[in-house]
Amino acid sequence: MTTTIPKFAHLQIPLEDVLNATNNFHDDNIIGRGGFGPAYKGQLQRSGKLIKIAARRLDRTHGEGHVEFWTEISALSDLKHTNLVSIVGFCNEKDEKIIITTYAANGSLREHLNNPNLTWTQRLRISVGVARALSYLHYDEGRGYGFIHRNVNSSTILLDEKWEAKLSGFEISIKQAVNRMDQITLSEPIGTIGYVDPEIEKSKGVTCKSDIYAFGVVLFEILCGRRAYIKNDANRLLATLVMHHYEKETLPDIIHPDLKNQMSRHQISIRSLRIYSETAFSCLKEERSHRPHIFNIVNELEKALEKALKFQPRPENFGNNLEHLKIELHDIKLATHNFSDTNKTNSSKCYTWYTVELRHFAKENPSFIEGISKSKLFKRHDTFVIKRFLPEDDEFEEELFFTELEVLANVKHHNIVSLIGFCVEGFERILVTEKLSIGFLGNCLGDVREMRNLTWEKRLKICIDGAHALNYLHYEMDDKKVMIHSHIDSFKFGLDENGRAKIEDFEFAVFLPPNQEDETLCKRTYFRSKYHVDPEYAKIGKLKRESDVYSFGVVLFEILCGREAGDQIYLKESEKGLVHVARRNFYNGTIEDVIDPTLKEETGKKICNPINKDSLYTFLKVADQCVAETQDQRPTMKVVLKELQKALVFQVIQVCLCVCI
Repeated sequence: MTTTIPKFAHLQIPLEDVLNATNNFHDDNIIGRGGFGPAYKGQLQRSGKLIKIAARRLDRTHGEGHVEFWTEISALSDLKHTNLVSIVGFCNEKDEKIIITTYAANGSLREHLNNPNLTWTQRLRISVGVARALSYLHYDEGRGYGFIHRNVNSSTILLDEKWEAKLSGFEISIKQAVNRMDQITLSEPIGTIGYVDPEIEKSKGVTCKSDIYAFGVVLFEILCGRRAYIKNDANRLLATLVMHHYEKETLPDIIHPDLKNQMSRHQISIRSLRIYSETAFSCLKEERSHRPHIFNIVNELEKALEKALKFQPRPENFGNNLEHLKIELHDIKLATHNFSDTNKTNSSKCYTWYTVELRHFAKENPSFIEGISKSKLFKRHDTFVIKRFLPEDDEFEEELFFTELEVLANVKHHNIVSLIGFCVEGFERILVTEKLSIGFLGNCLGDVREMRNLTWEKRLKICIDGAHALNYLHYEMDDKKVMIHSHIDSFKFGLDENGRAKIEDFEFAVFLPPNQEDETLCKRTYFRSKYHVDPEYAKIGKLKRESDVYSFGVVLFEILCGREAGDQIYLKESEKGLVHVARRNFYNGTIEDVIDPTLKEETGKKICNPINKDSLYTFLKVADQCVAETQDQRPTMKVVLKELQKALVFQVIQVCLCVCI
């Protein structure tokens, strides 16, 4: 005799209907087997419509399952969410206990873990869907209770025809008051091998954080493309394996081969992978209190998905012509002593810089040096800069790395920093460039000792070097390419041992479309200093070559005055900084008031290098034109270069006359 709980009577479906729907539980209709029993697909007539269903039939062999049967019906009838499987009804008749839910066309996630056609974006969407389901289960707003699922695994996550995740398998779930979700509920270590929270055995109970642990295992199943538990395998437990590799920073070694291949071909976002793996790892923390809240997990996985959707894959042939520039991560780690702080020279939110000498490479890997010993760069330089991009930072965009790599690999000019090589392995994105011994111009500004070493003639030459570089980018590249640096300031000017300036940092560079030299682009970027930003670009997003001209004009005034554009000494006079103050003094005939005092100092017994008035006026005139308010009023870099060269000629003639006297 069978009984039905009255409040679920509306969900009861006659056994005859279920038999007709599944063709008498024909083996051809079996779609899976679980701890509850086999599941069958079928078509059931409901409310005048023929719907696809999945019928999970309780295996009564062991005489168990009565409690689990009603537990699942109770949970599913109580819960409604797009990422939970929907109950159609149940059958409790003639010793048959059957739970009928909507059919998931693509089966369970477990069946697709190693599916090469399951893209990274799809894997992320599935992960986000399950996270949202758990968030709903644990803490749905306005509901005084939650559910601890207790059996989250890749088999209980079903996938519909759109590959949207549907969490199922509520037969051992526990309904709990919201304020007790973090408290221990007594329980045996029940669940599926490989997913069971190890803390259950110690605490003799579960909390909502037990679901978090199991979900962390699922996340790594999705990332690595393998099941949580493989019997008779040396690495049978995936959780143990990933913890080992994560802590050794070798996680990329075990991720799904197709994902790894896409990483090497720059087809998926490393930032997205990094966020995902960090989130998954945090779920597996031994201490429950150290595991994240489900809300945080949802936020992080949504962020990973957002990064993946925004990512622009590189062309399939990208890097084919760069093989000779590839440097193995192993070699870079050896050269930097595993990125030791001893070798670190600078850092920002998105990058860390290290300085290494050629002997570091030679000592640790003679074969590496032998392979590139014919390079002119290595003959010319014996100290190098390693620029390590940091994909763990929120502001990191992988596009920045590839933009800079593409630029440096294709531009060849004596006033642009030289690329030595690059590394793209696992999560690492690294550029190796020549080391400019004096450092950045920006570091010299405001330093009396450093600025005293820069005579007016030397400063003019620095300006001319920068103008040469920008003129090359704007007008003289091969195949009539046009590039806008878009990020010029005094920290983009590196100075070598001869005082020659070289432009650096091309991560925000923009190539204008071919044959459209005069068109503008709309591309907003981060600037280290707002005082160098073209006001027209900042206002309406119009990026042109003249935007570089404006930024360069600001640098010209910095070089003349010996301080950064945003120095407090100028901000006290104008919120716009140096440019506004210098131009006002230029128009008022009081430019001497803001010129760097070190330029006016006496050397020896007489002034040997006074600034030539014609040189200064020529310089000021072109600097003033560069920072005109509108782009149309500014000169081209060709004109700027010509005027700076003229200013240098005036100065050199005066110095020669001074020496002859």
